[in-house]
Amino acid sequence: MKTGNYSVLFSIVSNMAIGLCFIPFLFLGWKKIRQVNTFWMLGIYWLFNGLVNLPMLHKAGGAHGTISRLALLFAMAEAPLLLVAFAGACSGRERKVLWWTVLGYTVTECLLVGLKGHTMPGSLLISGVGTLLILVFSATGLVQYVRKMEHSRFENSMVFVYAAILFFYGSSLIIYIFAHHSGSNGNDNTDSFLLYYISLMLSAIVTLLGLWSYGIRKTEKPRRPRPMRAPGYSSSSS
Repeated sequence: MKTGNYSVLFSIVSNMAIGLCFIPFLFLGWKKIRQVNTFWMLGIYWLFNGLVNLPMLHKAGGAHGTISRLALLFAMAEAPLLLVAFAGACSGRERKVLWWTVLGYTVTECLLVGLKGHTMPGSLLISGVGTLLILVFSATGLVQYVRKMEHSRFENSMVFVYAAILFFYGSSLIIYIFAHHSGSNGNDNTDSFLLYYISLMLSAIVTLLGLWSYGIRKTEKPRRPRPMRAPGYSSSSS
């Protein structure tokens, strides 16, 4: 009975998490959101995240062909997509650093895959370095936000994105470490996947809150200055 309830819980959480991954891409139909390049990168990132987590990927025979190539493509594009999104959200020296980081990371992973192929050590190296870069720059985005006194509507929405990404990749890293140190039996794997989908679901929800806040907030019109009145003037005077 306990196993059955656990399976139902896992199915509900995983399906909710996967379904939520597609909504940021659907938000691009919102005029205000699709005009921002950063949100395009985020939408594409979450779309890929949803596709590679579809149940068919884990069924017998589902990890071959098109879906397998899609998963490998996302593994290589995951970090660059987020780093490009972060670059579009900042300016000045931070943007230059991010663009050079994207270039260096992309060239390095292409050379590694081209020379060694898609091997397990190579994939772990690419994933590990990409995760580290994402954690560093999402944390940097949060720090930059806290340092500023005033924020634009876009910056207020991006702070949700930074927090969501930092939480998701931080949680995934912790889950990965504990899963490999605690053993590899079936129950441990199921628990790890459940925690993974919970973190994925929460991260998607926080991201959606950020996009939603940007989309629904109306553009504030500048107020016209009131005309100056002479001292002692009263509107009731005749």
